[in-house]
Amino acid sequence: MLTKGQLAHFETFGFLVLRQAFSPVEMKTIIGAADEMWAVEVGNSVGSGENSAAISVRYMIELHPTLTALAEDDRIYGTLEKLLGSGFIWAGSEGQRGRVSTTWHNDRPGKNQNKYTRMKVHLYIEPTTKETGALRVIPGSHRSPYHETLERLMNRHMKTDDGANADKGNHVQLLPFGVEGKDIPCYAFESNPGDVIFFHQNIFHAVYGGLGEGRRYIAMKFAAKPTIDEHIQFIKAHTDYVFQPHEAFLNSDSSRIRGMVENLEALGAGF
Repeated sequence: MLTKGQLAHFETFGFLVLRQAFSPVEMKTIIGAADEMWAVEVGNSVGSGENSAAISVRYMIELHPTLTALAEDDRIYGTLEKLLGSGFIWAGSEGQRGRVSTTWHNDRPGKNQNKYTRMKVHLYIEPTTKETGALRVIPGSHRSPYHETLERLMNRHMKTDDGANADKGNHVQLLPFGVEGKDIPCYAFESNPGDVIFFHQNIFHAVYGGLGEGRRYIAMKFAAKPTIDEHIQFIKAHTDYVFQPHEAFLNSDSSRIRGMVENLEALGAGF
């Protein structure tokens, strides 16, 4: 059960941290299941250079019964009921292992996208610090007009070292605030296995100083119940696969799991 303070924290800052929500014994089981998923060849090598050793597994939660249990666990499902309201939907999962660094961005850019709440839930299964791959967020950056101000400044345009055409020479990222991304003021989710972070996908976030091949986390994605055509269009613009949920969830014995996915195909087609 969330307190009024926790609900206000999420609404104001766009994220919520539950420290040691899962015990060391539980995490040992979760980590074992996750390692099984990474061990099989369903992962795809992604990125290059700094991200070259990263392995991303789609359907991380859907494909392993132990991990599936996380999606209906009261500590996650019950928290989401409070943050997203009843009727929230499943939007997929992933498991990330390896070196990852990302510059500042929000997952759902575009006009009015921040008015529809889509959320990501991360379980890190390695200790992380600000300098070793912890997720960083800019508190409150999911809210207007702060969000739009940052979106204008956090542009992804590139220029060359000599200011010439970006198609030539060595690309460098613009510094909208006159400092490198790692020096932008933020909250760093420094964590230990068992901690869980819930964050609005329109909050600006980044990762610097990944832990190398040992850095591992599990992510689940959810969205508030779509009630108008605009919500459907927002989903289709970024995650059209949401309307084709995995058969493991469609055929689940769990009423919570089925409830998050059973109407998605018809919902996507109907709108």
